[in-house]
Amino acid sequence: MATCQIATQDHDGALAVLMEMAQIAEDRGGGSGGKPIGAYLDILGQCEVTGVLLLMLLQPTPQRTQPAHSKLLEKYAWDSMEDITPVFLSEDLFLLLQSLVMACQARDLAALRPLQTDLQPYLSVEQNNLLNKLVMEMCSPGGDRV
Repeated sequence: MATCQIATQDHDGALAVLMEMAQIAEDRGGGSGGKPIGAYLDILGQCEVTGVLLLMLLQPTPQRTQPAHSKLLEKYAWDSMEDITPVFLSEDLFLLLQSLVMACQARDLAALRPLQTDLQPYLSVEQNNLLNKLVMEMCSPGGDRV
């Protein structure tokens, strides 16, 4: 469903579906320690990466940012108190996403293209399309979003 919403440019709707999917995977995918295992880890990873890309595309104002979205973005802040890479992401992917979030927030256009190149092997086709759209929107003359 999220894929269809992304294809129709309903990024808010896709983000809502992804957040709900991640919550379900977290709640129901527990192993013996209560932590997600197996395919649930893959679902959490896909939801998180796609969710971060959608949030960077949407650039919601702090007043419009839902608590779950703020919590997700806080994981990728350099000054985050959480210094733990999620178990469902490789450390390299986590650091690259962290760099992407910071570059977008700082509007560091010079960093976006190299980050896009570095992220490409870690992302699905759909995620790469979202990243390409993000880079194009931020680097285009009309890419100044408020």
